[in-house]
Amino acid sequence: MPAAFPAPSCLRSGMKNFLAVFNSLPSILAAVQAVEAAIPVPNSGKHKLDLIMGAAATAWEIAQAEQQLSKNSTLNSVQAMVNLAVAGLNAAGVFKTSKPVSSN
Repeated sequence: MPAAFPAPSCLRSGMKNFLAVFNSLPSILAAVQAVEAAIPVPNSGKHKLDLIMGAAATAWEIAQAEQQLSKNSTLNSVQAMVNLAVAGLNAAGVFKTSKPVSSN
């Protein structure tokens, strides 16, 4: 086989990766719609993208670390995504800073 053509195993691996990314499109669209609904602020596209990309990176890191999630790693993942969401919403101006409520 000429060197210009990839080996069949490379084709299978490439197709598997392509399908994994392509099949994630519905989830990506749902994430975009959810973030758009949660952050109805004009000119905040960069913050919205950062939020989705941060969530995707967190999910990928957890998937790389463990095949089976423990309670602690699940809670750590949720905490990381909550931190991303709050930071993104704060940056986009969705949450307004207010004075702390007195506990008296």
